[in-house]
Parts: sequence; structure tokens; C-alpha cells
Amino acid sequence: IFTFNDTLYQKQFSYINARVINNSVRNRNNYITLNKGRRHGIKPDMGIITPQGVVGIVKEVSANFSAALSLLHSDMQVSARIQKNNHLGTILWEGYNYESVTMLYIPPHVALEKGDTIVTSGFSQIFPEGIFIGTIADYEIRRGDNFFTITVDLATNFNQLNYVSV
Repeated sequence: IFTFNDTLYQKQFSYINARVINNSVRNRNNYITLNKGRRHGIKPDMGIITPQGVVGIVKEVSANFSAALSLLHSDMQVSARIQKNNHLGTILWEGYNYESVTMLYIPPHVALEKGDTIVTSGFSQIFPEGIFIGTIADYEIRRGDNFFTITVDLATNFNQLNYVSV
């Protein structure tokens, strides 16, 4: 177990390493199974990350295993921000491509550029602030919308997940 103390926001996060033993990327609702469970300190609603970025959230726990919602799940939403200007939005997966997600609720006056970095906002008890999610690949204001719809290329390759930190 690795412990990180956030001195700015006075939060403490402990990380438990686990191996991915089952993972899907081709369904509308994708799940991940880990080889660690309650006996190892895993509990529901814990965040899952890799050194590359956000992976998911633990939902069910047995003594030795955990089942998690992947970021590639229709019920999964993550509070995120654009790193260069701190504008907040919501990350969700629309079910098309396991290499990208959508960021919503960024107003049209915000200056965006392809390649801008997207990170977790820290406005949840699940993920610390500043965990890398990905970079802006494209953006548009869809007809009838008042906000940008942003395509974010994920930093994590969900098709090659082996080891994660919970």
C-alpha cells in the first residue's frame, strides 16, 4: 500500500496495487475484474487509476476479488477540468470508441485547442485532483446545444490493462 498526503486539500489517499483479471472494451457497459478484494483493503466506490490515467470505480467487492465500472461504461461520469484554464466539465463515454470519451458542459466562450490536457477536478472523494484523463482531440457546438461537446483521447489504453492502483 502506497500512501499520498495531499497537503493543499488535506486529503489522504492510499493506493493498493491490483492485477486486472477480466476487462471488456467492446460493450456499451464495460466492466473490470481485479484480483484484490475486501481482504486486501478494497471497498466499493474506490477509484482505479494507472500511471497513465483514470480507469474506473470499484462497485462490488468479495473477499478476494473486485468488480468495477470501467470509464467505458454508460453509468460512469467523472468530474474533470481543462488544466490550462481550470474550466470544469463532465467526462462520459458515449459508447463508440474505447480510445476516447466525451467532455460536456464547457461554455462557448472558453478558448480550446486540440491537445489541451484534461485532468480530474478533485471535486469528488473518489479521484484526487489532477489525475490525467487525456487530451482534446476535437470539439464542436452541436446544433441546438449551448455548450461544447469535446472529444478527449484517453491516456489509458483500456485494451491493454494489466496492473492498476485502487
